[in-house]
Amino acid sequence: MGRNVPTYRQRLEQELARWARFRAALLRSEREDFDSLASQAFRYVHACVMYPEREAFDLMLVSLLLAHESRLRRLERALEGLTGENGGQG
Repeated sequence: MGRNVPTYRQRLEQELARWARFRAALLRSEREDFDSLASQAFRYVHACVMYPEREAFDLMLVSLLLAHESRLRRLERALEGLTGENGGQG
């Protein structure tokens, strides 16, 4: 019989489960932030499956950084649109 290898999504869920005690120690508002952040880790599953040899935590961390960068860039563009600034670009 073949060996079952967990998918990245399963590994990510296991990694997040390991953070349950940390999450439980947070204040309610902080838990909401943690949950929001954790949900962003699933946003890049399609890319993470390409690196099965990497640790789930490493892939999760890069996914979260990418999600933050994406959000920051969207907010910067929205702010530029509101203020009429173009960041010094011609």
